[in-house]
Amino acid sequence: MVKSKTKYEATQDEIKVLFLHHGLGNVTGVSPLGNGEFNAAYEVTCNDKDHYALKIAPPEGMKVLSYEKNMMESEVFWYSTMHENTDILCPKVYAVDFTKKIIGCNCFIMQMMQGKPLSELNLSEDEYDSVLKQKLSVLSKIHRIKGTGFGYRHREQYATWDEALMSMANSIISDCRALGYQTPYGERFVRCIDKHREILKRVPCRMVNFDLWDSNVLFNEGRICLIDPERGFWGDPIGDFITLAPGQKSPLSEKQDALEIYNSFAEEKIVLSEETGIRFALMVCYLALIEEVEKYVRYEPDNPNYVRNTIDATDMYEMAFEIL
Repeated sequence: MVKSKTKYEATQDEIKVLFLHHGLGNVTGVSPLGNGEFNAAYEVTCNDKDHYALKIAPPEGMKVLSYEKNMMESEVFWYSTMHENTDILCPKVYAVDFTKKIIGCNCFIMQMMQGKPLSELNLSEDEYDSVLKQKLSVLSKIHRIKGTGFGYRHREQYATWDEALMSMANSIISDCRALGYQTPYGERFVRCIDKHREILKRVPCRMVNFDLWDSNVLFNEGRICLIDPERGFWGDPIGDFITLAPGQKSPLSEKQDALEIYNSFAEEKIVLSEETGIRFALMVCYLALIEEVEKYVRYEPDNPNYVRNTIDATDMYEMAFEIL
């Protein structure tokens, strides 16, 4: 399991009591699960045959970014929302425990899905093409889910996307200052939001996953499964193209193949234009701001991921600012 300052390390005794309390059986095996860098996750076996995934939020009082507080509630909501509105393959939630009485953090138990993350696989060309089409079909289904207010589900909602994005950006900038750092790039990003308010006011309110990296997509027997949607929000669906090839450091104009496939599935097409290019660049800036600031609460300066975040954020900002 990836080391991170935000991860809670549960004891086997805590996990055993939790599963008994929720009527899921006697725990006979526990092992760390996944490479996430925020929550802790475990594969739990009950009665030597039933497999579950247990996810545990950071301890209360742990330094996290403001938008990450109570984010687990959001993850449970998005799983439920996808099950209710789509046929997307994702885990079923069996038990939610936010009492902190057994494990001292919010946690929930869900279905243990089969397969391995795409990031760990060496796919053939045919498999890669199939996966790309499936990912874009999934995104088109996610983007059909309409919201009534913009922003994070577990935080304040806004009437328009410009208001929500401004609030989301300023929240992270405030976190940065509270941690004792400055973010000139982040402040420039806020000025760009203000500059392009009229474009942002026209954005439709849709479910946005915003974390569809290959590490959050399982692949099994030719089919993909979505996991870890906790960073989702109601906002601009164009933000979900960040994770698609050739990656987060490339403008929307270099993702035409993905756009064409997506539009073959989507009810609302995303057409490449100056306006959609600006919207995409602003979403890249938002991701860059998150990466820039989150390193201060997750890693020590000598951690390779601290350095990775610094480099990635700078590259993303510089690409986006050329457009904005």
